[in-house]
Amino acid sequence: MTTADELLGRLAGLDKDALAKVLAHRPDVLQEPWPRRLDVVAARLSSAGSVDAALVGLPMPLVQVVRAVQLLYALGRRPASVGEVARLLGTDTGTIESSVDELAERALLWPSHDGITLPELLHRTGFHAEGLGQPVANLLGELGTTRLAKLARALGLPDTARKPELLLGLVRFFRDGESVRELFATAPEETRKLLLDMADGVPEVEGLAPAGWAFDHGFLFGTYFGTVAMPIEVSLALRGPDHQLPFTPVEPEYAVTHTGADAAEAASSAAALRLLDRVSAILDLAAAEPLPLLKDGTIGARLIKKVAKDTGGTPAEIELAIDLAVQAGLLLADEPPPPRRGQKAPPPTLAPDPDLARPAPGLLYRLLLTTWWDPEPPEFETDVEALVRRLVVRLLARLGPGDAITDTAALTRLAGWHAPMLPTDDLAGRVGDALSEGELLGVVAHGAATAAGRALLTSERLVEVTDELVSRARTTALFGTDLTAIVPGSPDARLAALLDRVADRETQGTATSWRFSPASVRRAFDQGATAAELLEDLAAIAAGELPQPLVYLVNDVARRHGEAQVIDVASVVVGDPAVLAELAAHRKLAKLGLRAVAPTVLTSAVDALRTLEALREAGYAPTRHTADGSIVLPARDQAEPTVVVRDPEPGELPPDPAAHAERLLAAPASGPALLRGQLARAMSDRYSGRLTPKQQQLCWQLEAGLPVDVTYRGDDTEHLVIAYPELDGDVLDVWSLEERAYRRLELARIELAQASTAVSLA
Repeated sequence: MTTADELLGRLAGLDKDALAKVLAHRPDVLQEPWPRRLDVVAARLSSAGSVDAALVGLPMPLVQVVRAVQLLYALGRRPASVGEVARLLGTDTGTIESSVDELAERALLWPSHDGITLPELLHRTGFHAEGLGQPVANLLGELGTTRLAKLARALGLPDTARKPELLLGLVRFFRDGESVRELFATAPEETRKLLLDMADGVPEVEGLAPAGWAFDHGFLFGTYFGTVAMPIEVSLALRGPDHQLPFTPVEPEYAVTHTGADAAEAASSAAALRLLDRVSAILDLAAAEPLPLLKDGTIGARLIKKVAKDTGGTPAEIELAIDLAVQAGLLLADEPPPPRRGQKAPPPTLAPDPDLARPAPGLLYRLLLTTWWDPEPPEFETDVEALVRRLVVRLLARLGPGDAITDTAALTRLAGWHAPMLPTDDLAGRVGDALSEGELLGVVAHGAATAAGRALLTSERLVEVTDELVSRARTTALFGTDLTAIVPGSPDARLAALLDRVADRETQGTATSWRFSPASVRRAFDQGATAAELLEDLAAIAAGELPQPLVYLVNDVARRHGEAQVIDVASVVVGDPAVLAELAAHRKLAKLGLRAVAPTVLTSAVDALRTLEALREAGYAPTRHTADGSIVLPARDQAEPTVVVRDPEPGELPPDPAAHAERLLAAPASGPALLRGQLARAMSDRYSGRLTPKQQQLCWQLEAGLPVDVTYRGDDTEHLVIAYPELDGDVLDVWSLEERAYRRLELARIELAQASTAVSLA
């Protein structure tokens, strides 16, 4: 009987609540398409990927119970008795029964009338983690009959010519710990010392000199790989009858520091708004000029430093912001076309999706949070980073609001106890990264889980919590006569964008300050602003009246803006004769090769863009014009976005285990499998026995699990993308990818159009 068959029998005997617990502990089973029946649930539960994911989430005591049961199975004690497991772990049977119940809720093992049943997929033949090797039956099975007979004679066992009987007798001998210890006492002293050292936790070594007696009596075996191995039974016998496996039912101790809920939420709000500010600034920079990537398509350290300098953020903030923006689809990588012969290939770039409308602040924050919390998993790998960050937030959320674990080492030990099977060699580094990123996202503050972090665990209050966090942003600034603007607290995205446009950010923290200068104000005019518009926008965000020095500065820069004009015709500079004479004599502009061709015209030896930059570096405020004299403004996307980010609809939320349990128990436990060619034969009746090669191909693709595009002539004509078919008489039960639900389609109404093509599941 296979594991899936065993599971199906057990699942069929569960009630709704018990089945819901299994589905809640193993959420991957409810991935789309929803399982139709319990036989599909059993098949998914018994898959290697699902079992591995369940094991990774087990805490230390449950892992140790599973390992003890696995060891007893390897020793031939099937099913394993609760008493033997308790003795092996040095605890009472009540503790083991409780652990077995928890493991049964995860469908990893289950109690039976005569012990504990372990699914075949969890059987083990190697126990190096426990300092043990292989079962003696595995090592004996590699020997021939002659070698087995010789070993049996050395042990004083009955001689027989049949290999199965020899194996049975030898296995029984080595599983008798007392007999093994009695024989061990007769070994040479040097051999006994060697065997005790190996039994203490080194079950396999390379090359042994004083081991002739041990080989002759089955205490050691040579392996295919040239090593020397000690059977599990021998190791356990030499460790003594009282040997126990490690069992740590109590989690490590840790100190709790009360940092205050108000302080944590204030820090969370500031972090959330700062993240939105960084992401918005990065999107604006990428819209003006795509961000260059490395040749392999990754984000380079140089780009991180440059964007950090341009936006006033830290490298850690910028790296996280870019990474999340890419994963969320806000930034798209653009692969350049192949270069012409002799030309160097330009690097790939990142730019905003032109079809995607910029989400509102609250929605944007939720998008970034959920992307960090549940990213797209890597192919054929376990996303250890995502597992650790979810574990860290879950552990901190167990504490009260404002309570924190500030000792990272203690938190790492706690995480190691709650998930000892995480596939990582650097758990401390992973926990540190999760805390750092959590602080930047506002999920963690001062070592405490915030309201945003707690909302991620359930998703029920996520919209409410994130909207409240973003609403705490400041919408006004305090303007000083020293040409500064200060925002006490965190600015909202609109306020920060306006001030970044016209001033230079100086400091940030509990308050953020900007400083106005002729260069920063000119920058706003270069982007198409006018003095009246700029003063109106600044007045709208001012907590009081705009100071006169700022008004004078804006008007003065506006008056000077365009005092010289750079034209894209072989780079010609046009302006007032006095100004042009000053430009022609300026030492810093000598590299331009300026020549006067008329009282109001200078020519430059370099192109218009570099001439423009040189004039600005020299302290002038030129504007750029086209050949017809119109001003050149920075390029902006004019196309209206066609894609809008939205919050998930109720049907798009994680599946409800209780609802699925009720549905599954109401359906038959198993159903017929679709045989190869069965669908094509059924559809051929629909088409009077004649299917085109294309229609036959589509039937085969459906049977193979590939989605296809069909037309369904029901009450209304529908175009459907269907997959996972089951044939029920004249009805085809299929999964509709667009509707995310099962549909029952009458064969007579399905049209396999000649133009239909297979659709990728991705």
